[in-house]
Amino acid sequence: MPKAIIMAGGPGERFWPLTHKKFPKYRIRLDNRESLLQKTYQRLLRVYPRRDVYVVTTREHARLIKSELPKLKKQNLIVEPMRRNTAAAIYLSCRTLGESFGAREVVSFFPADHLIRNEALFRKTLAQAISLARQKELLVTVGVKPTFAATGYGYLEMGPPVSARLSAYKVKRFAEKPDRRKASQYLKSGRFLWNGGIFTWKIGTFMEAMKKTAPEFGKRSYAKLPKISIDYALLEKAGNLAVIRTQMDWCDMGSWDMFHEKALRDKHHNLVHGICHYDQTRKSLIVNHGRTPIIALGVTDLIVVQTQRGTLICKKGFSEEAALLSRRL
Repeated sequence: MPKAIIMAGGPGERFWPLTHKKFPKYRIRLDNRESLLQKTYQRLLRVYPRRDVYVVTTREHARLIKSELPKLKKQNLIVEPMRRNTAAAIYLSCRTLGESFGAREVVSFFPADHLIRNEALFRKTLAQAISLARQKELLVTVGVKPTFAATGYGYLEMGPPVSARLSAYKVKRFAEKPDRRKASQYLKSGRFLWNGGIFTWKIGTFMEAMKKTAPEFGKRSYAKLPKISIDYALLEKAGNLAVIRTQMDWCDMGSWDMFHEKALRDKHHNLVHGICHYDQTRKSLIVNHGRTPIIALGVTDLIVVQTQRGTLICKKGFSEEAALLSRRL
């Protein structure tokens, strides 16, 4: 039976001032009920038995994961000694599960903080990825057909088809987050997909590929492993990378702008949480985790987030730049 591994260890720095070490991005609640992690876990339980869903996280996050997912069994929590980025987390997960289930086991990796509402299409896409990984010695990723010229996402360029039945293509190249002009070109070309950050492969296929592209992972102690993403360590160098093309409504919750876009809003497209009075306000996000009220009158396209750690005020479209500035504080 295939296994699912949720990756939950990043700090979510782009959601300043709300997120911090004890409140990472995956704990954010879009609807004031379930966190992004809880939504991801529940989505996977509708595909996999509970025993086959794992979480990989760092030692400092282990307690947070247990509080968010109280039904997750101890043996289904893979704990990194320290945070070393996604390449190390995925390598540790594959090595751990390989010892229990063997090199032919198919595993899929899912970020903890993505939002997917069309679950029927998600399940179909995942089934395609698992089928392709079983049939061939391929590293399979998911590429989402872009619906607008996004500048906050990485892209994949599709190469020749691998399987028409499974909507699978060779990956020609990765493209970093583009500027607006390039993003528009990618959208018009029809050859580019958003990099969905969901990966599927046989454990043995992954381990063999890592020996070629990042042999140091099999030789060094965890503390000496490079802090590098799986994209840079493996996927951008591998010759056996394929992508499943999908149209599911995937969203990487990467900024307050995207949070506002995807969360439940009122009839004036406002998202308001906490102590706040607002009037004649449109298309704005106001989140108050502080003890003093926020008053917003006659504003449009504004993002305001207040906590005890600080206050963010910016025009929509500037939240990522604001997050970068916050690192200097």
